[in-house]
Amino acid sequence: MDLQNIGTRIYHLRTEILQLSQRDFSHLLGMGQGNISKVEKGQSLPSCFFLWSLYNTYQINVNWVLSGEGEVKVSEG
Repeated sequence: MDLQNIGTRIYHLRTEILQLSQRDFSHLLGMGQGNISKVEKGQSLPSCFFLWSLYNTYQINVNWVLSGEGEVKVSEG
């Protein structure tokens, strides 16, 4: 797993797709801003809680987060 690419995808998701500040994003996911920062910088892997929160809050495809494959959002239906 490439932590830098995962971080880049999370950063892109937050800034370009959701258009949220790191502070707002962390608040909406119920996480500390420091955790978000470390993931975006490629310094740590996203936790299970982080991935679950992305899916539960925004229907983000966990496979896309981890591998870059598939659509960003899980298709409905």
